[in-house]
Amino acid sequence: MEIFVLHLNTKLAAVYYNGGKPSHLFRICTHVTLSRLKDQLDQINHQLKHIDTQRMDGVEHRCTSTDLARSVRSSRMKLIKDNNVRTMFSIFGQYSTIGPIKLDASLV
Repeated sequence: MEIFVLHLNTKLAAVYYNGGKPSHLFRICTHVTLSRLKDQLDQINHQLKHIDTQRMDGVEHRCTSTDLARSVRSSRMKLIKDNNVRTMFSIFGQYSTIGPIKLDASLV
């Protein structure tokens, strides 16, 4: 029998590097700082592409929500400071129906 550990203060996230396909699903702590998030995304990139020496340049959150008429809206929010990361979790918690948090990571 397998035992699964549930981390209450984490959310599932998908990262898209340089606009490509989602390359990895990972757990992100709801109290993470922007700096730590970028470090985590750098580590994931290096694990996936051992030869790739690109570093994290920027991160955006793909915000998907529905309005009262059940129309789906999509927008992007640049994560520039820690408050943006907290806002991302708030938006995701209020408006997301299913699926992971979607992050676009740009590498240089």
